[in-house]
Amino acid sequence: MAKYILKRILAGALTIFVLITIAFFLMHAMPGSPFSQEEQKKLTPEGLARLNAKYGLDKPVWEQYVTYLKGLLKFDFGTSFKKPDTTVNEIIFGHFPTSAKVGAVAVIVSLLVGIPLGIAAALHRGRVIDWFCMVFATVGISAPVFVISVLLMYLFCGVFPIFPNFGLNSWQSYVLPVACLSFNPIAYIVRQTRSSMLEAMEQDYIRTARAKGVREFWVVVKHALKNAIMPVVTYLGPLVAGLLTGSFIVERMFSISGIGRYFVQSISDRDYTMIMGITIFFGVFVVVCNLVVDILAAIIDPRIKLSNQ
Repeated sequence: MAKYILKRILAGALTIFVLITIAFFLMHAMPGSPFSQEEQKKLTPEGLARLNAKYGLDKPVWEQYVTYLKGLLKFDFGTSFKKPDTTVNEIIFGHFPTSAKVGAVAVIVSLLVGIPLGIAAALHRGRVIDWFCMVFATVGISAPVFVISVLLMYLFCGVFPIFPNFGLNSWQSYVLPVACLSFNPIAYIVRQTRSSMLEAMEQDYIRTARAKGVREFWVVVKHALKNAIMPVVTYLGPLVAGLLTGSFIVERMFSISGIGRYFVQSISDRDYTMIMGITIFFGVFVVVCNLVVDILAAIIDPRIKLSNQ
């Protein structure tokens, strides 16, 4: 197991280094300046040159890259170009908890709703509940997040004003953002669970367990689900990383001051340090989540660990 984990850590470190390198050079290859055209109109050439010198943008790209890597070794993402009095570290660690709170609830809801629905659909194949789950899964995978958000806001903030649509001031404020974030993952988990359960229920060990007189509940939970849950466990990595780091659309529509909205805003502002800082943070978060999922998968199915050694 130690060798397996070490290989995954080394692969993750290499992935992060490649991500940093590609993001840095692609960002600097884009035409334009970190300073908007409106600001450039107000600046003299001398003032613009002083700004470039202040942020090191007058140096060769490779030298800027080396300087940036040295800062990363100290866990310093630099200072925002658009907010000179605020560091990128402050913005990330100040607003990530807000995104993480909503995302964590969405992950739990996705698992608690998606897995039971998938099991129910598989056990009642061809019946009404199976048909309902498949229709829901198809709609959930096909419908964009902003469509779900607008529809839920119209229904539960306009027609039936039950839930608030601004901020996170109470538990009611979490209902609509969590519903929007978890709608698509629930649909995906339902389809994955149903497909895996149908395959597992046809295996010989299920017939053997039933022949021994094992109760159907334990046949499903202890035997079938244990082997059918693997696709869902694999999906947990990107799911957790995606939900905990926030969604710009959901955060924007429900006025949530999370990290997602800052990421998109930094791209439109060409805020180099903010773009790099949040990109690296997202990348590290995804790698860590996938590492945890790989370890969980190896614990659930030892064949995975053995096949990678």
